[in-house]
Amino acid sequence: MLCKVKKKCVLSLALTVILLLTFSIRSFATPKIVYRHTGNSEKKRVALTFDDGPHPRYTPKILDILAEFGVEATFFAVGANVDAYPDILKRVLAEGHELGNHTYHHYHTVNTNGSILVEDILACSDAIQKCTGENVHLFRPPEGVFNEDIKKLCEEKGYIIVMWSVDTRDWAHTPIDEICKNVKENVKDGSIILMHDFIGKNSPTPAVLRRIIPMLQESGFEFVTVSRLLQG
Repeated sequence: MLCKVKKKCVLSLALTVILLLTFSIRSFATPKIVYRHTGNSEKKRVALTFDDGPHPRYTPKILDILAEFGVEATFFAVGANVDAYPDILKRVLAEGHELGNHTYHHYHTVNTNGSILVEDILACSDAIQKCTGENVHLFRPPEGVFNEDIKKLCEEKGYIIVMWSVDTRDWAHTPIDEICKNVKENVKDGSIILMHDFIGKNSPTPAVLRRIIPMLQESGFEFVTVSRLLQG
């Protein structure tokens, strides 16, 4: 009799543990979060990514350089800029580049209510869709900061959170030689490089691109979009 009671207790405990684990798994959002990716390609691959555009000050210059070198990239657009400069965003897509979501207003995540951030992400996707007809599936949080509300939304909507493994710090007006040295020393197969196609003024980005693109190509790297990088 005592043995049967023990068996019942063990079974009851096991069932409780399974239920708790199931609840825990369902309670926490688990979107795909990517910092870099190494596939099975025979070639070394890297992804150039640009945040904060589109904007007439630098995006067209950057597109010209990418076209000159035959390079494709991924642009994480800010919704407000999409609405302000739709023709530039359409050019980005028309020239074979990929679009991603970088929120509508680019709020500082740590100081913003979660529900407002969620609305901001959805508003950006809506702006891109209305402008280009594209439904984006890549998302980069402003400043690389994301909370549980953002993770939950990305899980529900199927967004992949795309971070980076090499920060050029072009947004900080880092000297060109320093950026090139940083990229050369840290880029590996599968690296995701962070740059910006909108900075207040005196952006080093166009000049940097003219140096790092041929530098990496000569080292055997192929530039691909983030989605192609993730395909391996």
